[in-house]
Amino acid sequence: MRIALIEPDLKYAKLVSRLVFAGGHMCQHFGASASFLERAPDEFFDLLITESWAGDHPAEDVIPRARAILPGLPVIVLMSEPRESEIVAALNAGADDCVTKPVRGPEMLARVDALLRRTGLRRPLNRRRDVIAGYSFDTANFSVTFREQTVALTPKEFRFALLLFSNLSRPVSRAYILETVWSRRRDVRSRTVDTHASRVRSKLELRAERGFCLTPLYGYGYQLDAIPAEAVTETG
Repeated sequence: MRIALIEPDLKYAKLVSRLVFAGGHMCQHFGASASFLERAPDEFFDLLITESWAGDHPAEDVIPRARAILPGLPVIVLMSEPRESEIVAALNAGADDCVTKPVRGPEMLARVDALLRRTGLRRPLNRRRDVIAGYSFDTANFSVTFREQTVALTPKEFRFALLLFSNLSRPVSRAYILETVWSRRRDVRSRTVDTHASRVRSKLELRAERGFCLTPLYGYGYQLDAIPAEAVTETG
């Protein structure tokens, strides 16, 4: 997962970054909230960890601004010897969790993983063939078979489609799409993701009359839903 860290203390930021990396996540450090908010629309993140004083603004002010850019973004606030009133203020501002500094490695990773589990995202399994909702994915040939037809996809289209089907009825963030399909490359533009989504929708016939709906989630990512047969009959 892609995690943003706002921490004015460079030494402490390196410590938290190492912990997050040890947990298998990518961490991008920002010294203040302004630089994070500027980069968030293009970088996309699955989780924000911020100091209670985010270098230029308190976390209570940063959280709503971050969620205006990335709706639903989970947030952990780091606090040094916090008073109850500070914890309450952060939680009331929308923080999902508060962690007291200095952080303890195992506890920090457990809290990060617990928050990310709430998103329910699944990585596609590394199998040669997978069948999901009537679509058969052939990893060796980057092809998908459905309704007695086989369609060839590019490797990235295939990974994108398999990611969506593996997370059927779950919102998938652009950050997670970039990490899974483009291997965390930062030079991939938002338009490129949208173009691949359009191609996958067209090639795999992800339309309401075919029983599926691929929806762009503004400022977040995409969600693929299966439409119940009775609903398809009504719309047809």
